[in-house]
Amino acid sequence: MGDIKDYYEVLGIERTAAPEEIKRSYFGKVRQYPPERFPEEFKELRAAYDTLSDKEKRAEYDENGALPESILPLLYQGRTANGLGRHAEAAEFYKTILRLHPELDKVRKEYAWTLEDDGKTGKAMEVWEYLCKQVPDNAGYALALAESYGHRLWHKKAFAQYRRALELDKSNPGCWLSFIKYHIDMDEWDEARAVCRQALDTVGEAGSIYLYVCAFDLFESTDTVLAEQNLKNILRKAKEMHSGTLTGASSLNEDDFEAIVFGLLNRIEGEESIHLYPYIKELAALLPRINDDRRERLAWAERNYEITTIEEKGFDALIHDLLIIQNNEDDSRDAQNHMAGMEYILLAKKDKYYSQLLRLKKEYPALYDLHKNFFDEALTAENPEKLMRQRTKALARQKLQPVGYMEGEEDEWAAPVETIRRESPKVGRNDPCPCGSGKKYKKCCGA
Repeated sequence: MGDIKDYYEVLGIERTAAPEEIKRSYFGKVRQYPPERFPEEFKELRAAYDTLSDKEKRAEYDENGALPESILPLLYQGRTANGLGRHAEAAEFYKTILRLHPELDKVRKEYAWTLEDDGKTGKAMEVWEYLCKQVPDNAGYALALAESYGHRLWHKKAFAQYRRALELDKSNPGCWLSFIKYHIDMDEWDEARAVCRQALDTVGEAGSIYLYVCAFDLFESTDTVLAEQNLKNILRKAKEMHSGTLTGASSLNEDDFEAIVFGLLNRIEGEESIHLYPYIKELAALLPRINDDRRERLAWAERNYEITTIEEKGFDALIHDLLIIQNNEDDSRDAQNHMAGMEYILLAKKDKYYSQLLRLKKEYPALYDLHKNFFDEALTAENPEKLMRQRTKALARQKLQPVGYMEGEEDEWAAPVETIRRESPKVGRNDPCPCGSGKKYKKCCGA
């Protein structure tokens, strides 16, 4: 069995060659080695061109490299077993290959990963140590050994090996990210932030989207300026990927990107961070599709963001707090008491709030619709006092009271309503009951 020749060498091109370079080099070589005079050379050229000119075949070739032809069936079986979760079986295939070709470091690397997947972390560590001795300047092997030491809680060795990996490739965002996560796993948050700052200073705009997400998570509550800068970097990277500027290791699939977007959304929903929502909105716009539940989550966050801005635009704090309760669908006793009190004051001082409600209806229709029935009633009421009496009686029947907002008690109210995120998705009256009974919500817990 002979070895497969490196197709890039056959065509005389770099491994990063663009499609037009591959084509140009192939036809140049054919003129140099016409098939009628050099049939064997032409076969090699044709095989190289057929593989490297096809995007999928080239990707598969790059994955396998110029490996001995004899091992390819064994390698395929090993990878297939791995893909099916049969890691012990896969490890045997890799061991067979390495007995035949102990010089194949690439296969040894896959063998180490397979051992880790099979829970044989000690054996995997020995393989990484061997590879690091064989190729001491390989940053990837150094990083894998650092992670292996970390898994076995050999902290001094892990720390030294991470530093070694970064010495070999300090511009690698993945290496920095792994070191940061090592500190997080050790519950060393100050050290994680310190390493993260080093990483950002070192890689700058060449960082990965995952590094920027990690940095945002680390600094979101401690350094708002740096957190916002990393959110901008996430958006920049996402736009580059969306436009096709980034490919390969720098890209991520649709599911991972969606998880990033909504993970970030969860982090910015408190009052301190909701001002960052416009970045999330731009990120979400890059998603090709969003299911209805997540679309509603975005709509909720959009309303939440708008509510936080209306006081700056001349709306009273009472309207702000009333909208918060409605947007959060907060049906707790305290919230309902406060809302009743706010409604009472709004009716009692209709002249003060009339123009604000008209503005709300015109400029923020989605917010107006949160409490549309009451707002419509307040705007059109010819006898607000009658509505106030009706509300007081209705509340009394429910053993509720408009806390702190009864006439003459407005100054006593001093407890603003906190912006919170709804803990569970909204359940419609006709949806299945979340208790698992199989009945509709309205005929079960919602009865």
